Amino acid sequence: MSFVFDASRAGVRYRRLALALSLALAAPLALAAEAAPQPDAEPGVTLDAVQVTGSNLKRSDEAGVNPVLVLDRAQIEKSGKVTVSDLLRSLTVNSGNSFNEQYTGSFANGSAGVSLRGLSQKNTLVLVNGYRVASYGFAQNTQDNFVDLNALPLGAIERVEILKDGASALYGSDAIAGVVNLILRRKTEGIEVDAAYGAATEGGIDQHRIGLRAGHGDPATDRYSLRFSLDVFQRGRLDADERDLTRDGDYRDQPGGRLAGWSTQGGAYLRNPRAPVAFPCQSGTQSRPYSDFGSPLPGNACAFNTQPFRTLVPDVERYQALLAGDVWFNDSLQGFAEALYSTSHNGTYFSAPMTVGAGLRAYDRSTGRLVDIPAVLPVGHPNNPYATPTPFEYSFLDLGARYKINKSEFSRVLVGLRGKGETWDWDVAASHSESRQHEYVRNFLNRYAFERVLRDGSYDFLDPARTPGALEALRLSTRRPGTYRLSTLNGKISGFPLQWRAGDVGVAAGVEFRNEAQDARTSPQVLSGTELRPAINLIDGDRRVSAAFFELSLKPWQSLEVQLAGRGDHYSDFGSAFSPKLGLRWQVGDDVLVRFNASRGFRAPSLPEIAQSTTISYGSVIDSFDPVQPGASRGVTILRAGNPDLKAERSSNINLGLLWSPDADTSLGVDLYRIRQDDLIAPDSVQYVVSNPQLNPGRITRDAQGRLQLVENRYANQGTLTTTGFDIEGRKVWRAGDAAWTLDGAWTRLLSYEQPQVAGQGALEGAGGNRFGALPKWRGITSLNYGRGDWTAQLSWRYIGGYRQQVVDARSNPGLDGEVDDHHQFDLYLGYEGLRDTTVYLSVQNLADKDPPFDPAGGALPYDISQYDALGRFVTVGFKHKF
Repeated sequence: MSFVFDASRAGVRYRRLALALSLALAAPLALAAEAAPQPDAEPGVTLDAVQVTGSNLKRSDEAGVNPVLVLDRAQIEKSGKVTVSDLLRSLTVNSGNSFNEQYTGSFANGSAGVSLRGLSQKNTLVLVNGYRVASYGFAQNTQDNFVDLNALPLGAIERVEILKDGASALYGSDAIAGVVNLILRRKTEGIEVDAAYGAATEGGIDQHRIGLRAGHGDPATDRYSLRFSLDVFQRGRLDADERDLTRDGDYRDQPGGRLAGWSTQGGAYLRNPRAPVAFPCQSGTQSRPYSDFGSPLPGNACAFNTQPFRTLVPDVERYQALLAGDVWFNDSLQGFAEALYSTSHNGTYFSAPMTVGAGLRAYDRSTGRLVDIPAVLPVGHPNNPYATPTPFEYSFLDLGARYKINKSEFSRVLVGLRGKGETWDWDVAASHSESRQHEYVRNFLNRYAFERVLRDGSYDFLDPARTPGALEALRLSTRRPGTYRLSTLNGKISGFPLQWRAGDVGVAAGVEFRNEAQDARTSPQVLSGTELRPAINLIDGDRRVSAAFFELSLKPWQSLEVQLAGRGDHYSDFGSAFSPKLGLRWQVGDDVLVRFNASRGFRAPSLPEIAQSTTISYGSVIDSFDPVQPGASRGVTILRAGNPDLKAERSSNINLGLLWSPDADTSLGVDLYRIRQDDLIAPDSVQYVVSNPQLNPGRITRDAQGRLQLVENRYANQGTLTTTGFDIEGRKVWRAGDAAWTLDGAWTRLLSYEQPQVAGQGALEGAGGNRFGALPKWRGITSLNYGRGDWTAQLSWRYIGGYRQQVVDARSNPGLDGEVDDHHQFDLYLGYEGLRDTTVYLSVQNLADKDPPFDPAGGALPYDISQYDALGRFVTVGFKHKF
């Protein structure tokens, strides 16, 4: 990974005009796809100025006003990553609070996002060729709209540009933390085929990838270009019982570890719910002392290992296709179009077989709330030996684990025109993008069948094999649909119409219009009250957005460039926002560059937050008031609703950078950032509400024995989040004959991350802890690359710093030492190009097969899934051939 600064180009003036009208930098980025100058890229035109993320104006010097990290095609291939999600997840600026498909308990199952600066996925704007694409049809964590990276083909990407600064003045909403611009290949000659096979050395998981690129037409002679790309990706499923790390769910040998991968029952008959079990446990469970689970209760509980019913990495099958073309009507007018389509299918065990007992509920459509469904054996039931109705707990092990399948479709069609005049360039484009999901879940429990077998005794809880028909009647499968639609119309004009003082004056202006709508539903079985223990995320919202923006580039002195930008947005559902920006680029000397950026930004409330939405979800908290296992992790139902009175989040961003490049083979840069986010939209921390019941009257529901059942919540403008840190990036090349060594590094230091847990509370520090998600203070990537002749080798060291336990504390977990260890991982890439038109390569991720560091807050998974995975050592072999 390298940063883009070459002192030898310092002082070179802009030579071309640019224009575009696109979605928050949309068009600018489409042109950015031409960032590598090609003498014949357009008939009769030499493109010695290019457009990069962060500006609407083309430029000829590489290091601009904005801090932009660029990953080119060669760097992508040497990283060993085979998906967009894996690539972005490994970057140091993706510091926390980003999730991929291993988050199997998510409402947005099977998806993956990116979270720059740890500010959650909704604060990072993802563009494709500079234009917005539709968000995922379901919301992450019930409130975050985000672009699903799994819908985008890595094989079709030429370059990734990451703007590491707030960019609302250019792009509008969602760019508070920065912008990720995925630039697709703009030039393909002939046919190229690539394929790879990879497998983990433990667990039996493997994956296959096949890619095809084809192109036809030469812009210089044919005046058109047509490109096609197809990617197929398949990967097997990895379950928790297939890895030594997670197989038995017993982490008591670790500081603060528990028997976390097991589910407990008080027993089949619960006349006294706290009494020791005095009868044989049901088949498939075993009797274990309560002390095994951190409870002070005497006696035993019935329990079973849930790890065979838990997926670490889902199986997946994806097909991704791109068809794009350009046509030049004359030397000054170009038409362009692109169609992007992907479909995917993934499956995962997301929960153990259904357990019934106290706290069992179903949805009541008339009230929009949950109603209690008693788990009580009536008098006269064959399994009730008592003369009174008897509460009980029971796990339907014969029903099987709850299995989830997600089928997803993504599409984007874009058409537009670009024109070039003597002074002004212009760009107009229209697009429509959709993300559609269907989620299927097997082995839920039918509420009405359950109530019936309690009444008539047709299901034998002690010997279910005797009543197989009743078991099938209890089995329930559901389907949940979700859709996000985005339609845009963009227009922009840009150019350098005059000179002032030391250089040309760059001017860009444009407008944008878009409609977006989200329709996330639930199954008919949930709405009718048929499904027991339902999870609901109902979203029905739409809005219209209009915006106008401008940008000025001035050079009052030869060594100083000034960027002024502003953008006004109007949303039909919450109002308006204006975002200004000031940027400075000071060429101190031939080898030193200083840049400064100050801006205001905003994030419009997401449709789940502001529109009609109802959420019933399930989570876990540490409940120090639990009468059975005080201080243990306890499952809880969470009820949450949208809030039409929300204000937009506003931010102030400051970025100060220093770049030093004494020669073409050496560069070093430091960027210091500070982001202040006001009117933060979030629900209250469920953990805080449970830990402080006296401050939250009426929001907590407990059952008759005092065990936690329900917490009520709502989205609100919570207060202020402030985060600061810095990036260090450097590169050094040594040459010896026809061999070259390159040392390349990028490190990010999180200095602070402060926000309140509930509205009205003072800000708390989260940097270096896990109070607001795991946020290590240090993340780093250092790579040593060797190239000689046809051989290329690269060894990469990836580092993630340790962090403090702030969710689980020593008071509730006496064995905890309070720290999660840091993590070192080495990756290896070896490539050979000596075969005719063919490259073969070997990639080994996690060369030393290091396990992720133990984190008791992960519960049944002993690590933080936003930072790590359990794949272990993964070996890939592949080839690429050009015809």
